[in-house]
Amino acid sequence: WWCELQVVLVAYSGMRWGEHAGLVDEQIDLERRRISVNRQVIDSSSGLISGLPKGRRRRVTMFPEVTPAGVDLAAMVERRLAEVDVGDPFFPAARGGWQRRSNYGRYIWDRAAVEVGWPRRADGRWLWPFHSLRHVFATWALHDAGIPIEDLSRLMGHSSTRVTQDIYIHVRHDMFDRFFQATGQPRPGDQP
Repeated sequence: WWCELQVVLVAYSGMRWGEHAGLVDEQIDLERRRISVNRQVIDSSSGLISGLPKGRRRRVTMFPEVTPAGVDLAAMVERRLAEVDVGDPFFPAARGGWQRRSNYGRYIWDRAAVEVGWPRRADGRWLWPFHSLRHVFATWALHDAGIPIEDLSRLMGHSSTRVTQDIYIHVRHDMFDRFFQATGQPRPGDQP
């Protein structure tokens, strides 16, 4: 059941692959819905090792109590916290310990993508890889939750707001409608 939690929590907290793979119970503050991102799992030539997050930047991110689709994320995290032993991976591999990205992709992500009918690129790779979950978080935080870009940048662990802007802010199809709504003027061609 917690594979669903894995995807939803990453989609609404902005953690990277290695950060969520290294997640343990003591990093989660359920009451304030905060996650201390202070480590990541790195798949090196000598195996899986623990290291500091990308850019060696520790941070705190947050997750909503309930997702826009109505998933009670806080309740799911609470349920999982009750199942996990202190210090054990929050999302362990099938045989325990840390998950490998390749195994997760092969046994969970790929099967789920096939099940829901996600499109593939010309090269056969999924149009939306695991990292796309960070885009879900950024888009939701900026456009639905109304979180200022300065705060989002910190939650995501970016070195500056410019990085956040360059990666996650795109012109939306309703740009012109939003402009005219904000200025209180009718759109050209609209009837008065």
